[in-house]
Amino acid sequence: MQREMAFRGHRTLAVDLPGRGTGFTRAYQTQDLATFAAEPSPIADVTGQQWVGHVVDAVRRVREHGPVILVGHSLGGLTITGVANEIPDLLDRVVYIAAQCPVTMAGADYVAEPEWASSALFPAAAQITMTNPAECGYIRLNWRTADPAVFDALREALGAGATDEGFTASLNGFEPDEVWWQTNPTFDIRVEKDTWGRVPHSFVRLTEDKSMPLAAQDRYIREADELIPNNPFDVHNASGGHGTFLNRPEEVADILSGLSE
Repeated sequence: MQREMAFRGHRTLAVDLPGRGTGFTRAYQTQDLATFAAEPSPIADVTGQQWVGHVVDAVRRVREHGPVILVGHSLGGLTITGVANEIPDLLDRVVYIAAQCPVTMAGADYVAEPEWASSALFPAAAQITMTNPAECGYIRLNWRTADPAVFDALREALGAGATDEGFTASLNGFEPDEVWWQTNPTFDIRVEKDTWGRVPHSFVRLTEDKSMPLAAQDRYIREADELIPNNPFDVHNASGGHGTFLNRPEEVADILSGLSE
C-alpha cells in the first residue's frame, strides 16, 4: 500500500503500535506449539490509551510537515477514533477501511449484535487460537497452521478473491499476538460528537468482506451520521475481502489518493 501511495505522489507513514510485533518467537517459527502456547506476551499489558497516545505523538510530529490524513483498518478504527477525539484540530481527515467505529456502545458489544452474526472470522480464528484469552489477557494465533481446511476457512474469512499465493503472502505478515480488547475497558473508545465530529471522515466499505459484514460496516456509518448529521461519512466502495487489499492495494490506493486532493 505504501508503494502504491508513493507512486501516486504521497508521503505515508505506517505507525507501529506498542506491543505489535510480539509472538514471532523461535517456537512459532519451528511450530513447537506447546512451547508457543505457554510463552508470555508483552501485549497482555498494552492499553487502548497507549495506542492512542502513541499515534497522537506521531501525528504531532508529521503535522509539522503538512496536512495529515489518518487511516485505520479493522481494529485500527478504535485507535484512529481515539486520536480524532483527542486532537481533532491536527487532522485533516480520518479514514476507516472496514474499520471499527463505535458510537453507541463499546466495540466489543457490537460484535454480539445481529450485523456481525454472519462473520466468518471468529469461527476461523477459533481454530488457530493457542491460548485462553480470558486467563492470559491476550490472544495468540497460529497463522502458520498446516491444516488445509483451516487455511481455506481463514482465506474465506480474510482474503475473499485472493489467490493461494497472495493470501499466503498476507498470512506471513500477520502477527501472532493480539490484545484481548473485548474485555479490556481501555479499548472502549467511542466517537465523541464535539471532537471527532469536527473532523472530516470517510469510510471505505469492502464489499466482499466476510469478517466485518457489510451490515456491520453500514451500522457504524449510520450511527455516526445520526449523531453528527451535519458532518456525515464520505462513503466509498472497494472490492475484495477484509484483507484482500493488502496484496491488491491499487483500488484502495486510488480512493485514498483521491481523498488527499
